[in-house]
Amino acid sequence: MKHVQMLILSLSLIMSFTFAQIPSNIFVTNAEADLILKGNYDPANYSATQVIDDLDQIVCEVMSNISTDSLHSYLIKLGTFYNRNSGSDTLSTTTGIGAARRWAYNKFRGFSAASEDRLITSYLQFDQVICGMSQHRNIFTILPGSDTLDKSVLILEAHIDSRCEDGCDITCQAHGIEDNASGSALVLELARVMSQFTFKHSIVFMLTIAEEQGLYGANAFSQYCVDNNILINAVQNNDVIGGITCGNTSSPPSCPSENHIDSTHVRIFSATGASRGYAQYVKHLFEQKLQPIMDVWMDIEIMNQEDRTGRGGDHIPFRQDGYTAIRFCSANEHGDAGVSDPNYTDRQHTTSDILGIDTDLDGEIDSFFVDFNYLKRNAVINAFGATMIALMPPAPDFQGTTSTSDFSVEITSQTQHPKYTVAVRLSSNNDVNNDTTYSFTGSLTYSVPNISS
Repeated sequence: MKHVQMLILSLSLIMSFTFAQIPSNIFVTNAEADLILKGNYDPANYSATQVIDDLDQIVCEVMSNISTDSLHSYLIKLGTFYNRNSGSDTLSTTTGIGAARRWAYNKFRGFSAASEDRLITSYLQFDQVICGMSQHRNIFTILPGSDTLDKSVLILEAHIDSRCEDGCDITCQAHGIEDNASGSALVLELARVMSQFTFKHSIVFMLTIAEEQGLYGANAFSQYCVDNNILINAVQNNDVIGGITCGNTSSPPSCPSENHIDSTHVRIFSATGASRGYAQYVKHLFEQKLQPIMDVWMDIEIMNQEDRTGRGGDHIPFRQDGYTAIRFCSANEHGDAGVSDPNYTDRQHTTSDILGIDTDLDGEIDSFFVDFNYLKRNAVINAFGATMIALMPPAPDFQGTTSTSDFSVEITSQTQHPKYTVAVRLSSNNDVNNDTTYSFTGSLTYSVPNISS
């Protein structure tokens, strides 16, 4: 008989970030957005004229409507701000983090105007000294859900700030295209496309700042949610999500060798527990429903760490505050950010993190460092995971019991659902993936075959 391990403590690296400074005066600048975050709104006020809430239709339209041209245009624009460091210019209309924030804010508002004003856009403002700047703003827009019974939200996010070799250099060229205009473009495009649909749960599309100095923007938003008892179903962080070429260096676990190309895999990083379970849930449903119909075959790799070795991302503050949070990341990265090494030649965290190069000197970029089709596929996968969570009913309560002959699962609440699926991972499996899944209908109990205590 095979044996099941109900609680698996894997050797996952769980990152721990201690925030030396605590953000203060955290508030949402738009009172309407604040009420929606807290679930205090009438869904009828945000109802679409034509309600599209069918899973299959949403998935098909997402796949059709996410545009490589749109992603390309966002990346070009984000590069024009020259330096998006969190301490950079906030007054200029063309350069610096202030101009970038206002542009993103107005893009969200434009998407709302095209979707019957159903997106409500705001800043989350907070005080904290970062790179000499004392006040900062995340940008977000929220699509109100149709059901406020559990008042929960889903967050799709990426950091919009960039950096060069010096983390607080506000004068260098810091286009930050792979890190992380790619993630910002993905979130913008998902806001544009997904605002056409209706979901049970509210969806927040957010661009954070000060990730490069210590995940401060994400920490401020997470702290605000904790302080205001805002329920979060899950956080999907997207960071370094569009490149396909391996650098001379790359933070492990990552790509095998310099110039290795991978445009068919995406990594999900997560801590053990609920976040790892969510990563497995996304992968399982992706393989069942989305993978077979994608125009290019993609694979999700669940990593056995919360982030790359010695590195971090915006999902971590949320997990530290008790929320379910994962990170999507390209299979290959161009560098390990080791900019203090005089022999470092990769693009990440340097002035070379640009959109591409003009190889024939005709004034047009013709060799790109971001693969727009790969970025689109990762956007589709993100949208699929978010759609499943935003449409689904709450997960049921259950208990598992083992005996000498079997392992039984009993659903102890929410008996109205017609079908249940149980994922099983064996104690002999050192991988991060589930061994198999079982589905059952017409009963609240199920005995998993060939598994015993």
